[in-house]
Amino acid sequence: MKKAFKLLMVGILVMLSGLAYLYLRDYADYFGKQRGTFAHAIITAAEGDSVSEKSWLKIENADGFIVECGLLVPREKGKRYPAIILLGGKATGKHAVDYALGIKDVIIAAPDYRYEPQEKYSVTEFLADVPEIRRALLDMIPSVMLLTDYLFTRNDVDTSKLVIVGYSFGAPFVPCILAHDKRAAVAAIVYGGGDLRTLIRHNVRRYEGAFLSEFVGQFGGLLLRPIEPMRYVERVSPVPLLMINGTDDEQIPRENVELLYATAYEPKKIIWIESKHVHPRNPELTAKIVGLLQEELVSLGILDDE
Repeated sequence: MKKAFKLLMVGILVMLSGLAYLYLRDYADYFGKQRGTFAHAIITAAEGDSVSEKSWLKIENADGFIVECGLLVPREKGKRYPAIILLGGKATGKHAVDYALGIKDVIIAAPDYRYEPQEKYSVTEFLADVPEIRRALLDMIPSVMLLTDYLFTRNDVDTSKLVIVGYSFGAPFVPCILAHDKRAAVAAIVYGGGDLRTLIRHNVRRYEGAFLSEFVGQFGGLLLRPIEPMRYVERVSPVPLLMINGTDDEQIPRENVELLYATAYEPKKIIWIESKHVHPRNPELTAKIVGLLQEELVSLGILDDE
C-alpha cells in the first residue's frame, strides 16, 4: 500500500512539474525556430472581383514548415500597397479574405489554422486531439511571422504600412504576435478580450454546468498561457492598438475587454458597437466593422482618404 502511495505521489509530482514547465516556459525560441527562414511561395489563382485578384498562397520555410493563406492583391499594378494580415474566426481561416472583397488599394493575407476540427467529438477523441490543437494554436505565431517575411519580399508591399488584424477566434493571437515581431505599424483586436481562462469558462458555462466549465477554463487557460493576451498586450506599444467590441457580445464579456484595454499601453483606442458577437451570417455588422477599420487606418496614415 505504501509503495502504491509513493508511486502515486511521484506521478502527481511529475505531472505538476510538467504543468509548471508549460506555465513558466518562454516560447520565444519555439516561435523563432518554427518560423525558420523563408524559402519559397506558391500562388494559385482563384476568382476575385473587379477590385482584387484572389489567390491561394502556400508559403514554406527552409525546414518544411508550411503556411497556407488566402490572398487578395489589387488589380492595378506598379504601385506599393499597405498590407493587412487578417486572423479570422475558427471557421474561416484563409477564407477570411472572402469577407474583405471590395476593399480597395490594400493587400490582404489570411493565414489558415493548422488544425481541422471535427464536427463532433467524444470525450476521448477530444482529449486525444488536445496536443495537436494546442500545437496548431501556438503555431499561428510563427505562421504570421513567416507570412510577414514573405510579404516583405514583394515589390508591391509598402513594408512601413503593415497591419495585423485579429477578430473573434483570431483576436487573442495579436498581442503575442506583436510582442515577438515589431514590424507591424498598427494592431487591431476586433471582438476579443483578455484572460483566456475566464473567457473559456464563460463560453463553456453557456452550455455546460459550473464544475465542467471551471475545469475546462482552468485547463484551457493553462495550456494556452503561451499566447495569453494579458501576458503580451503591454508589449504591443509603441505600435498603436485599436480595439473594436460589441456592447452585447455574448461570447466576450465586457470585463474581459476592459481588462485587456486597461492593461495595454498608449497609443490605444477602443470603439464600442451596439451588437452581439461578430458572425459571418451577419454581413451588416461585418460591413460596419470594415468601415470603422478603414476610417481608423485612414486617420493613422495607413490608408489614403478617398
